Amino acid sequence: MPAGRGFFYPPVTSSDVRHELYLTGFGQSSYAPHEKYPCAGHPHDYHFKWKRGRVLGDFAVVLITNGQGEFEDQPLGRVPFGIGEVLLIPPGVWHRYRPRRNIGWTETWVTMNGEYLYRLRGRRFFPHTCLIRKLADPRFFLRTWRQIQRCSQKQPLAKSALILSLISHALEGHELTHRGVVPPASGNTELDRALEFIESNSHRPINVQSMARELGVARRSLERLFKKNHTRSPAAEIERCRLERAKLLLTEGAMSVKEIGFAAGFSGSKRLIETFHRHHQQTPLGYRRAQSGYRGKTQQID
Repeated sequence: MPAGRGFFYPPVTSSDVRHELYLTGFGQSSYAPHEKYPCAGHPHDYHFKWKRGRVLGDFAVVLITNGQGEFEDQPLGRVPFGIGEVLLIPPGVWHRYRPRRNIGWTETWVTMNGEYLYRLRGRRFFPHTCLIRKLADPRFFLRTWRQIQRCSQKQPLAKSALILSLISHALEGHELTHRGVVPPASGNTELDRALEFIESNSHRPINVQSMARELGVARRSLERLFKKNHTRSPAAEIERCRLERAKLLLTEGAMSVKEIGFAAGFSGSKRLIETFHRHHQQTPLGYRRAQSGYRGKTQQID
């Protein structure tokens, strides 16, 4: 990193692009109270003024280790952003952030790109909108960032692994606060808990009875809860979640319909085909063929 700059935008070669996950920039800068933000020297597509904000062509991860500021985008509005919080920014999303003028802050950030990141976003691992989370141990993030900083240009695979490790920590390591995602489906705490259970367990052989048992409520109470507060019954919500999981697996193209049936929580291909036809009036393979992103060969049901 050039001395006194606090940031560096390395050249991106065709070899980097072929690795599908590559570094486009990194930096660490401290801003004193009332200091102009951001400082000069960034490329045009990274630099921004608060009044107009910014839309990046890259994926970005930003950690605040000192001070306090604010972040704004259209889904979230304007929210506080401070010590120990990490911001994940996907490409193509308008946003802006800055330190509080009377406080300042220290930011550590990485920008990256590559086909692999777009696949992660398509599979909902990387958010489609900006996301702010609180890290229990920012030191891991900083250690990984320093390793990325020291990594030679001759080590693209090692650098890709470090970038992925940093993203994984930001997304899955510690979830103390979770802002910037789709809000719960309702304002009812009991219903939201039940919906979260279905989302997390629909790939398992659960039914309404076993779900009620796991949640510690009577089945009839659970069904009344859904009837009063939701558009679907518990059984219909389980089926919907399984079907959405199956559709996602179908677009990836690597598994047979039978394998997808089991992986999505159905009892096999027959039940999946029946459910698919009832909801979409087509077969799973017909759905797969219709997806523009599917590049694999059509597989036979086995």
